[in-house]
Amino acid sequence: MSEQVSFHDVMRWTDEECRAFLEGQRWPNGPICPKCGADKPYKVIRKAADKNKVRSFYKCRSCRKQFTATVGTIFEDSHIPLNKWFAAIYLMCASKKGVSAHQIHRMLGVAYRTAWFLCHRVREAMRESGGPLAGIIEADETYIGGKARRGHPVAYHERMQIDLEARGLNPLQHQRGKRHGRKDKAVVFGMMERGGRVRTQHVPNADASTLGPIMIRDIDVRNSRLITDGHRAYKMIGHNMQHDIINHELEYVRAGNIHTQGIENYWGLVKRGINGTWHHVGEPYLDQYLREFDYRFNRRKISDEERFAALFGQVAGRRVTWYCQTPQPENPYA
Repeated sequence: MSEQVSFHDVMRWTDEECRAFLEGQRWPNGPICPKCGADKPYKVIRKAADKNKVRSFYKCRSCRKQFTATVGTIFEDSHIPLNKWFAAIYLMCASKKGVSAHQIHRMLGVAYRTAWFLCHRVREAMRESGGPLAGIIEADETYIGGKARRGHPVAYHERMQIDLEARGLNPLQHQRGKRHGRKDKAVVFGMMERGGRVRTQHVPNADASTLGPIMIRDIDVRNSRLITDGHRAYKMIGHNMQHDIINHELEYVRAGNIHTQGIENYWGLVKRGINGTWHHVGEPYLDQYLREFDYRFNRRKISDEERFAALFGQVAGRRVTWYCQTPQPENPYA
């Protein structure tokens, strides 16, 4: 089956056609047992299918286990038809700023809670596992969260400080006994290869002890050049790799192509998606939403069809069970 499929093709597919596409993407050289890794299983076709059992499945010649293409994937033990799964994946891969669970709920005719958990399963499959970033790397932190009633909280604090200073008073007097606007926001740290991949994550705070180990772990320090703003958390990283600083109080671009415009543009895309599509994102789930943005951005140079097909190479081994309070048994008819 061709990998170049449109959204309309997916909506017309039957469950068996979806399963055949999944098998082709997961096992391009033939089915392999997910239990023991043996190849060349034999296929069993039922005369009649029960409502909870597929029409055909494989049986391993080595361990004698039964399995289908969905075993060990995000689709395992799901009662949602595969064509609805595929439609949701297509929408999430093609929508530049994301698609909400309410939209999936309305378009596909599934319950909202079902759509919400389906989207989180797909985001788990979007989790990147590539090697360290290399080349010219832009790094920056941002703050994601709600706005105060009087506009942006940080801007409000700055206006009050300017007003106090103009009246000859201590500008820090406004801060006494109050939390700064950024203290109520979630901190997100990101790194971007110039013209390449991006990698973001939610961090507890933006200090050197938190960001330094992340940069050393995720950057090829010998073959990279790091560019950041003047935040004090980045001052010590120059001992580990080549590091250039752009002072945003004086300039935004310096000679020698030193700037952080790429990662800052990416923050704008993330915030427009969160504010315009989901409106509110719970802090415990923020990393999963960031995975979705990273997956789409890192494959921005390919078509929606190719981005959709590429995700099926990552669905194995990503089954989400954090909602279960008890161990889940194996389902040979998944």
